[in-house]
Amino acid sequence: MYSAVVFYGVTYLSAGFFVKAVCSGPDSKKELCITFDDGPHPEITPRILKILKEHSVPAAFFVIGKNIEGNEGLLQKTDQEGHIVGNHTFNHSFWFDLKSPSGMKLELKQTDDKIREVLGKYPLYFRPPYGVTNPPLYKALRDTRYSTIGWNVRSFDTVVMDKINLLDKLKKALKPGAIYLFHDTNDRTVEILESFILYAKENGYSFVSIEKFVNKDAYAFN
Repeated sequence: MYSAVVFYGVTYLSAGFFVKAVCSGPDSKKELCITFDDGPHPEITPRILKILKEHSVPAAFFVIGKNIEGNEGLLQKTDQEGHIVGNHTFNHSFWFDLKSPSGMKLELKQTDDKIREVLGKYPLYFRPPYGVTNPPLYKALRDTRYSTIGWNVRSFDTVVMDKINLLDKLKKALKPGAIYLFHDTNDRTVEILESFILYAKENGYSFVSIEKFVNKDAYAFN
């Protein structure tokens, strides 16, 4: 029984078992947030940004530090167009969860420093790889200023291969206070994004910045 509880706490960020996270907004208004993980991607991210700009939709991008190299201009564009940039570790390795607290903090600092170098500010929003949390991560985050950001609608856009099925899944999950998890790393996300935005708006939903749900600053300047 204990093992089952721990497994649930490790794998479900919304449980808040080890790390408290913002996984949804208020359900009193038809508002939602969309977020993207694992960029910046030199080909996919610009296409995502174009769609968001055309429909005046704010988003949050949780970036992998190593992917910033060579994509600095793209990160600046993301920021300049009003989107939030958050920390998603430096390597997003499968082995991140096995690191010591000091090893985790080093990855977070590497990404913070890279974002600071490009944007002139430090990110205060963090999303753990795969949404997995554990005691070492709790210790790594304990003395930091991060707000941990989760989601309550996982698109599975890296898994669902049929874009029609993917879009249908997203439509069915529409609900007030939703935080959608997408990835700006594959064509399927680009292909369904505009249709999803239009569907949500047609059904009376508005897209808001993740800052509204978190209610804490997204950046620090020192």
